Amino acid sequence: MKKNKLTMHQAILGLVIGCTLFAIVAQTVVFEVISRQQIRRESLLNNDETLERIDAEINSYIHENIVKMQSIYNETQMVYDMRHHTNRKRRKLLDYYFTAWHLSERRFDSADQLLAMYIYDNENNLITSHRKQPYNYPHDLYDTEQYVNVSHLKSYLKSDDYSVMLSGYHNEEADQDVIRFVLKLHTYDYDRSQFGYMICDFDTQNISNIMSKYISSRDVYVWLQPQGDSPISQVGNTTREESKIFTDLTKLVATSTDEFPEFEDEYGSFYLNSRDSEKYNLHTIMLTPQSLMMHTQSALARMLIVIAIIIILLTLFLGTLISGYVYRPVKQLSKTIIQIKNGDTALRAKTDGWSEELQVMGDEFNEMLDQIQEMAREEYESKVLMERTQYKVLQAQINPHFLYNTLDTMSGIAVSQNCTMVSGLCQSLSAIFRYSLDISDTQSTLQQEMAHVRNYLYVMDVRNGNTIKYTYRIDSDTLEDNIPRITLQPIVENALQHGLRNTRRKDKELIISAMHRDEKLVITIEDNGAGMDAEAMNEQLAKADISRIEMGRSIGVMNVNARVRSVYGEDYGIHFESSPGNGTRAVIELPIVKDSSDSMAAV
Repeated sequence: MKKNKLTMHQAILGLVIGCTLFAIVAQTVVFEVISRQQIRRESLLNNDETLERIDAEINSYIHENIVKMQSIYNETQMVYDMRHHTNRKRRKLLDYYFTAWHLSERRFDSADQLLAMYIYDNENNLITSHRKQPYNYPHDLYDTEQYVNVSHLKSYLKSDDYSVMLSGYHNEEADQDVIRFVLKLHTYDYDRSQFGYMICDFDTQNISNIMSKYISSRDVYVWLQPQGDSPISQVGNTTREESKIFTDLTKLVATSTDEFPEFEDEYGSFYLNSRDSEKYNLHTIMLTPQSLMMHTQSALARMLIVIAIIIILLTLFLGTLISGYVYRPVKQLSKTIIQIKNGDTALRAKTDGWSEELQVMGDEFNEMLDQIQEMAREEYESKVLMERTQYKVLQAQINPHFLYNTLDTMSGIAVSQNCTMVSGLCQSLSAIFRYSLDISDTQSTLQQEMAHVRNYLYVMDVRNGNTIKYTYRIDSDTLEDNIPRITLQPIVENALQHGLRNTRRKDKELIISAMHRDEKLVITIEDNGAGMDAEAMNEQLAKADISRIEMGRSIGVMNVNARVRSVYGEDYGIHFESSPGNGTRAVIELPIVKDSSDSMAAV
C-alpha cells in the first residue's frame, strides 16, 4: 500500500503551527514554574511581615498589662508587710484580703478582660485574690483539684528569671482560654530579694482579636505558644491535614527545652512562618494554605490559555495564506512535470516563481529535458555504431588458455628465482581462474569447492597478511556430495570483507564445517567478526529468485542463495545467525546428492 506523503503546503502549515504550539507550551511551563516560585517567595515574605505586625501589637498589649500589674508597688503598706512579715505578723497580712479586688477595679477596665488576680508571699501563702467568675476559677491556685497549670508556675518560681512569665491553659469550668501573667515582687536594691509574686489571668480574646485583625482569610491558622508550654491562643479554621500539622508542631514546641525548634517553609500543602518575640518567651506561628496563594496564578494561567487559543487561530489563518502563496509555484511545477511524464515532452516549466531557488529549479529542469532529448538522439546513433563493432569486440576477447599458460610461466620463473610465495600465488590464481571460468558444468563436489576456497584464502593471506586462523571441520562422508559450483567462495569472501575486516580483535577466526543432519547436507561458515543484522539479511534472501540472477541484478550471497533455491526448491538455501558485535554464522542447507561415477572418473 502506497503511503501518502505530505505536500509542501501541508508541511509549511504544520511547521508554523507546530512551532507556535511549542512556543506556547514552553512559555506556559516556564510561567508555571517561575510564577509558583515567585508566589512562594512573596507569600513567605508577606507572612513574615504579618507576623511582625502581630508580634508588635501583642508586645504592646502585654506591656500595658505588665505596667498595670506593677502598680502593686504603689500599695506601699502591703509591700512593706510582705517584705518584713514574720509568724507574728502573719495575721496582719489578712487585712489585705480585698486588695486584689481594689487593684482590679482601679487598674484594669472591662476591655482588659481580667479573669482572676492572685497575690502570694514567698511561701506560696495566698495574701489576696479576686475572681470575676468565682464559680469557675479557684480561690487559691494551690488548693484546688481543678487544672490551672501550676507546674509551669512552680518551675518559674524556682528559677532566677525576674522577667514576667507568660503561660496559658484552658479553663474547663469556664470553657475559656487563659493567658497568665506572673510578676515576681522583689526589691530594687543591690540584693534584689524576692518577697512574693502576683498572678493575673486574662481572657485570650484580646490576643485573638489582634491576630484576627491581620489575617485575611479564616483558612489561615495562627497560634501563640511559649516554648516548653501549650498554645495560648489560636485563630482560624483548620482542616484535617492542618489539625495534624498543628498537633505535631505544638507538641514539638511544648517539649523543646534548650532552643526553639527550626521549622521548614512548607508542610504538606501549607506554607509555615514563625516569629520569636524579642522581649518575651512567645512564638507566633502561621499556617497558610498554598491554595490561597495559587488563585492569582490560576487566573493568570486561564488568561494565558485564552491568549494561546487566539494566537493559534491567528497563526492558522496567516499560515494558510502564507503557505498557499509559497506553495503555488511549486504546485504548478509539479503539475508540469506530471504532464511531461504522461507524454507532452514539448512542454516546459515556467520560471516566474517568487523565489530565486524556484526560478533556478525551473531553468535547470528545462535544461535537463533538452539534454535528455539530445541523449536519446545520441543513444540511437550509438546503437547503430555498436552493431557495427560488436564482431570486432568479440574477436578481441582474451583466450582463457593464454591466461592459464601465462600464470604457469610466471610460476616457473618464480621457482627458478626461489620466489616460492610468488610461485604459490600464481598457481592459486591459475586454479581460481580455471575453476571459475569453466562453465561446462554447473555442479561440483564439496571437495572441489573446498580446494577452490583454500586457493582463494591463500591469495587473500598473501594480499592482507596471515592474520586469520582457518579451521575446517569437514566430515569425510560429505566430500563427494554435489553442490552448485561457486557456492562457498562468495560466502567466505563476505565473512572476510564484512565480518573479520571490520573488527580489531587479535584472535580472528574463520570456521568452515560440513556434516549430514536430518537427511540434509549442512555447511556452516562462521566468523567471530563485527556481526550484522541477520534478520534484515534473511528477509532479502527470502525474496531472491533466479530472474534477478539472469538479469544481472544480484551478485555474491544473493546469487548463491537464488541458484540453490532454483535448483533444489524453497526448502533449501542460506540463512544467517548473527547480532552486532558477536560474529556471524552462515548456514547452507542442501540435499544430499552423491557424485556419479562418470563425474568421479573425470575428476
